Amino acid sequence: MSILLGACAAFPGDKIAKIDKLPDVSQYKEKPKVVVDLKLFRGKPNDANAIEINQVQPELQRIATKVLDDSNLFESYTYDLFQQDQADYVVKLHFYNYGENGAAAVMGFLSGFTFGVIPAAATDKYTLKAEVAQNNQSIYVKENQDELTTWIGIWFIPAMANTPQKAMDEVFTNMIKDALNTMIENKQLKYAFIPYPLRVTI
Repeated sequence: MSILLGACAAFPGDKIAKIDKLPDVSQYKEKPKVVVDLKLFRGKPNDANAIEINQVQPELQRIATKVLDDSNLFESYTYDLFQQDQADYVVKLHFYNYGENGAAAVMGFLSGFTFGVIPAAATDKYTLKAEVAQNNQSIYVKENQDELTTWIGIWFIPAMANTPQKAMDEVFTNMIKDALNTMIENKQLKYAFIPYPLRVTI
């Protein structure tokens, strides 16, 4: 019975086109050095009451590090905000998590009351507010949205391999890739074929 009641599966919303590969910048001699400002908030973007969730920072960094290492987009990167003066850019990746908590709670109660026969779903919506800053001035801001739906009930025993962790990795990875891809396509991050100072000083 405990196995049946614990059956759950999570699925990405696929609101963003899948980014399989980021632009190849290997031909450039000079690539930017960046500080990555990575955070997750509970609440909507631009909501003064949004609360930063510090406990997930290690997981966020694990996901972002995999994307950054595989892409080789930057000469170097760090999550240490105190090194902003030595970086060409600050790339802010701020995630915001929100959803219909009341409806999810009701559905969860119904599923438990019927021993998992009636499935329950909870949808977490995410917005990534991506920003490029230089010399403490914002030069580019872009948002993208996706979501993650977790189903609970005996009907999802065959899909239990689709764990919330796996789905979360997929959603966050693609959101980060989409943000970085857009930054490069819009030429907000400068690269050079010859040794050239990428940092604009004022």
